[in-house]
Amino acid sequence: MHHEHQRIGGALDVLTRGIFPFFERELLAVYGSKWEEVARPSFRGQSPSAAQNNLWDAHAILTVMWEHWNAVFRYRMGLPERSLVSELRDFRNRWAHQATFTEDDSYRVLDSAQRLLFAAGAVDEVEEIEDRKIEVLRSKLGRRVNEEQARVRFNNVRLTDVVLYVICGIAIISTTFLMFGATHLGPALLIAAFTAFVFGYFIYQRMTATTPVYGVHECQKCSKVIYSEVCPYCDPPSRSSSSIIKGSGSSMRFPPFRDAPTEVKP
Repeated sequence: MHHEHQRIGGALDVLTRGIFPFFERELLAVYGSKWEEVARPSFRGQSPSAAQNNLWDAHAILTVMWEHWNAVFRYRMGLPERSLVSELRDFRNRWAHQATFTEDDSYRVLDSAQRLLFAAGAVDEVEEIEDRKIEVLRSKLGRRVNEEQARVRFNNVRLTDVVLYVICGIAIISTTFLMFGATHLGPALLIAAFTAFVFGYFIYQRMTATTPVYGVHECQKCSKVIYSEVCPYCDPPSRSSSSIIKGSGSSMRFPPFRDAPTEVKP
């Protein structure tokens, strides 16, 4: 989802802003003023933003923390925080390669970033991440509640329809036997069997139907607002379905516009 990709990018930005003071302080305490020269070889020839204008992004910070853990960061953090660094590095790499994420992934990144920030003493950023976590939970819970309410309404309507089908079927069959059963038993049995088959089919269709989606809603895959049950962004119509309008052999193609011939006066 594009929206989840943005959420994870925002979480990484907050992580970078909050953990950098701790990151710089610890490296400075061990390596002194030349800590950047010592840290940069950890990139193994890569060109992160840390190599330009002394800017450090999440990739650079997490990579250096992982590579210099035993020499620098293990004195302030423990093995749980080391696992968080590894996990966040993996998510950051997937994010950079435009991987697809879910709400659960976003919450996992936010929670891991919050724990690492808490260990680094970044109080303000911890609170900001908490607000973002609540936003993810609110979005997920709101959609689940709406889906559950729609499912309950649909099941109530379906139950009503099934009861009406049963009543109508029984009424038609009973009336048929009362009116024609004594004199025309064969046709009455045929009508009763046909009625039972038709209403049985209607009941089967209603019982096996899935909950429809009505009105304007948000696509669960791409989070875009759509007006139909099938998302045109995730499941675009096939080329064959649009050939009526723009196909080369279509009879609905408009002839090219030409100016009307001008009358030449003698």
